[in-house]
Amino acid sequence: MSAAVKSLGVLAAAVHVLDPVERIPVVLLAGEQVTDPAMAEQITNPRCWEGEQPPVQPGKPSARKVKPA
Repeated sequence: MSAAVKSLGVLAAAVHVLDPVERIPVVLLAGEQVTDPAMAEQITNPRCWEGEQPPVQPGKPSARKVKPA
């Protein structure tokens, strides 16, 4: 049996990323769950994520600057 893989987020739009191991282009479609932190890190546009919130990886500070309200 395979171990359960935690989803980092669900895509709201199709995105193009590089496979972190093989370094080949990959297209992830809207509605897909992203489980690989290396792929999620490449998706920098918040509008690509459902809810427009990029996933936060535990123990890793966000590189994004937050605009004051």
